[in-house]
This record gives sequence, structure tokens and C-alpha cells, in this order.
Amino acid sequence: MAYVVALVSAWLALVALTALRPRRRGVLAALSYPVGWVAGELPTQAVTVELALLGLLAWWGWPVGWIDPVVLALALIVIAGNLALFTASLRARRIVATAMAAAPDRPLIIGGPGEDVYGRWWRTALKLPIHPRGLIVTKNVPYGPEPRHRLDVWRIREDLAGAPVIFYLHGGAWTFGDKREQGRPMLHEFAARGWIVVAANYRLAPRDPWPAQIEDVLRTIAWVKREIAAYGGDPDRVVVAGGSAGGHLAALAALAGDDVTWRTPDTRDLDLSVRGCLSFYGVLEMTGDEDHWRGLGLGLRRLLEHRVVQMPFTGNEALYQSLSPLHRLHAGAPPFFVVQGVTDTLVDVQVARNFVATFRAHCPAPIYYVELPLTQHAFDLTASPRTSATTRAAITFAESVTAPRPPLETWLDVYRVPPTELVVISGEGEFDANTYASTVGSFFVVTSDNPGSVVRSRALNEADRADFAARLAGFGLVVTLTRARNPRGMHPDELGYVVTDRSLALGFARRYGQLAIYEVTESGVAVLDARDGARR
Repeated sequence: MAYVVALVSAWLALVALTALRPRRRGVLAALSYPVGWVAGELPTQAVTVELALLGLLAWWGWPVGWIDPVVLALALIVIAGNLALFTASLRARRIVATAMAAAPDRPLIIGGPGEDVYGRWWRTALKLPIHPRGLIVTKNVPYGPEPRHRLDVWRIREDLAGAPVIFYLHGGAWTFGDKREQGRPMLHEFAARGWIVVAANYRLAPRDPWPAQIEDVLRTIAWVKREIAAYGGDPDRVVVAGGSAGGHLAALAALAGDDVTWRTPDTRDLDLSVRGCLSFYGVLEMTGDEDHWRGLGLGLRRLLEHRVVQMPFTGNEALYQSLSPLHRLHAGAPPFFVVQGVTDTLVDVQVARNFVATFRAHCPAPIYYVELPLTQHAFDLTASPRTSATTRAAITFAESVTAPRPPLETWLDVYRVPPTELVVISGEGEFDANTYASTVGSFFVVTSDNPGSVVRSRALNEADRADFAARLAGFGLVVTLTRARNPRGMHPDELGYVVTDRSLALGFARRYGQLAIYEVTESGVAVLDARDGARR
């Protein structure tokens, strides 16, 4: 019996050490993910097994001899290693809350475990993603002609109306996976809070090579825009989310905007924009560049070349960059929420770090980044304390970007010029906006004052205005002040800034929750809807 206990303890010790210090190269690298994931997500179970083995050995008759110190040493390694892993899971609560509150963009405060609607402590102890009671699931709704074109809709009640929507995409290296398998602890909490959850399958490689996957994602968003109101959802309040390959597809869809590259004929003329993107350990760089992947890029490139894209990278570099979210960042990108584990052996942490840094340098929208130590790929398959922490952050983010906004039509009379007077304030004085455009060329006017046309305090407006000016300067733009005044007294004066790039102007408008921006030319002033840039 002592030898059996020693062997099992040796295996548990190796598993714990693999989670603490996973191998990235060599023969053992292939085991780092499956072995490290089990250890990282089930540390209390491992300690329980070890204690049970020691108890069994004591009952059997503790041996006296050379094996005693071996068994005790292995038991100490197992217990200490798994306690370190469990502590890391608990520490995630503080790490996540600190990351959201310290975000350099627009800090968010998340609640504590006691505020979870569904993810109670006993569910995290069991680690089982059990469906909430009363959850209504409409299964296998077709959104296209192919067998994989099926989606599920989750909701907590049938009488929902105008509820926000989260559309979740499963991972699986674009070659396997199913809508029923992943993200469930988080999606259960979203549903319990009154969200509509949409989970979809998409065509898989190698049977259906790229771009079948992103075409299906955009086709599903089109279905959501057309049909989700019948299930109680609001088609204007949609966020897209996913993990791993699903995180890649979610990011790519969020960045697609009005790009028609991957649209099928039935989606070409629809507004497929979303309010935000949640990417969990997503594959956000797709060329396999080792500056991002640090030794893991060759494996990604081989997978793409032989099974997913089915074209060699050499000679098709532009194609590979086109399916890389990092290389498709643009000024009109929606807000992002990115979560990455430091010890992830499938997606290197540097991929997320570089994506976040590039986003902040080129996109006005806020991005929130949570980096978790001692955390493997796909950690959120279990209902752990770490998963509940990232879920609270994800919900806080999603709620912040899907807040209802009044229709622009309600405020068009206030925005129109005339009657509103629009002037540019420079060091040389105040100029009529059209006169200023005749000198410097056409431009856009964006304000950060009074988001959603709801009048705020002077202090809040000044704080956002200072942030706006600093970001304009960070983008290398000249900071030129404007003022919009309505002589009818229908709205207080609002100060804004001149922005010369249309995408950048719309991006800043969305960042500060504006309904519209001005497009100023020598001959006139047009009102553009901040959601899609359309003239009103």
C-alpha cells in the first residue's frame, strides 16, 4: 500500500508542479495544457485525495522504513503546490477588481461575490456549471442553410422586452467545439441577470476552410439584429464574446464594422455593429509572429496552414494579417474586455499584452485588460472563484457599454445648425465653423459633454473634456476647441474639439457616449449619427 500511495502522490506532485511551472518546449510541453488545467482548476480536490491517501495508509498500518520520508515529502509537495494554486484562484478576485478600477481608460468598479445573482459559493465549490432554475432554452434555431448553422437562445423569463444581448462563440482551434460546451458559468450569470444569451455553432475546418467561420459569425449577428426582439432582446444592445478561437472570432466580428469582405449576400446591407467585445484568452494575433508568441507561433502557423486556412503563409502574408485582430485595429473599434492567463501554454500572454498596447495607441474606445497569474487556457470551464471574479468584471463591462441611449431623432432640433450656433475657438479668436473650414478644410466636431444629451455637472464635463484633450494630443492632433450654443435655450452650451479624421471622430463620440457629431465643410454643417456615421 505504501508504494501505491507513493506513486499516486508522485503523480499528484508532478501535476501540481506542471501547473505552477508549465513546460513550453520539449516532450512534456504537449502535456502542460491538459495536466496543468486539471491541477489549476481542481486544487482542493487534489488535496482531498492526498489526505484520503494518507488516512488510508494510516489505517492500513503506517510503514516503518525508508519509504516514510518519501511519502511525507511527496505529500507536502502536493499540499503546498495545490494550496498555492487555490490561493491564486482566490487572489483573482482582488486582481480583477484592481485591474478594472485602475484601467487608464474609464475605470469600472465591480461588486463582490455576495452580489452574484446565480454564482453562489456552493456552486463554485462544486465547480459544476449547473443551469439556473427556470432557464428557458430555445435550441437549434437555424440561422442559415448549413447543418452547423444552428444557435441556442437562453433567457430567464418569457416576458423580457428590450433586454441586452450577449452572443457567445465557442473555441476549439476552429476545428472542433460546440455551442453547448463552453463559457457556461459566465453565461448562466448573464442569463440570471436578465440578459438574452445567444450561443451559436459555426462551420469547422478542415471540411470548411477559412473564411467560413467568420462568415457564419457575421451571419449570426445579422440573425440577432433581425430576430432577437421576438425573444425579448434589444438588437441595438449587443456584445459579442468568446474564448480562444471563439475570442478571435468575436474580436474579428467586433472590428469588422461596415467592412463587406466576409459578408454574404444576405448580410451585406445590414448594420452588424456591436457595443463591445469580450475576449477570453483569445487568439488575437494570427501570423504566428514570435515577437508575440515567444516560441508558440510555429504551432499556430502550422495549424492554420494545414487545417484552417489551407494556404501557405509564405506568399500569403496579407491574407494572414487580414484575419488577425491585432492587424485590423482601427479608430472606430468598439470597447474591448480582454482576459489572459500568464501561464497559458496555448496562447502566450504576450499576445494579449501587445494587442492591448496597440489598441490603446490607435483606438479611442476604452479597453479593459485582466491578466491572471497561475492561470491556464480555458480556465472558465469550471465555476471557480477565479471564474466568478472574471464574470463579475465581464458583466460590469457589458452593462457599461450597453446602457440604453435615446434615439438621435429626439434631439435633432437641438443639434441642427442653425438654429444651433457652432464656432471654433483658436488662439486668434472665435470663428464661424464654416468660415474656419474654408481656411483649414473640412473637419468634424466632437464633444464629451453631457453623454446621451443628459445634462451633467460642470465638474464631470470638465473631467471628460480634459481626458479628451489629452487623448487628442496623444494621437498627435492639434487640440482646437469648439462651442455649440443653442439660442433657444433648449440645451446648455457644449464645448468640443476639432477632429479631422472621420473614423477617429466617431470613435471618440462613442467613447464619450454621444448621440451625434458634426461634419463641417465650407458650405454647411451636417449632423452624423454616432452609431453608424449616417447623415441625419
